[in-house]
Amino acid sequence: MFFKSDKNYDKESVNIAFYSTFIFWAGFLLINSFLKLLNKEIQINSIYLLLSGILVFFISEQISKYIKRIKK
Repeated sequence: MFFKSDKNYDKESVNIAFYSTFIFWAGFLLINSFLKLLNKEIQINSIYLLLSGILVFFISEQISKYIKRIKK
């Protein structure tokens, strides 16, 4: 019941949200690795990084749906 497939979701918007979340996490980890080389690490808890990624996912999905609705 909880994992019931939804046939009404917008697959294109979800794919854009996946890509934007991946780019966000990859960019954050890249910046953190460069700063670690300079001995200046970003102090962030892992749960905050994961929650910020989920937030980026939902916001980018809503923006993508909004833009797609405007184009119609």
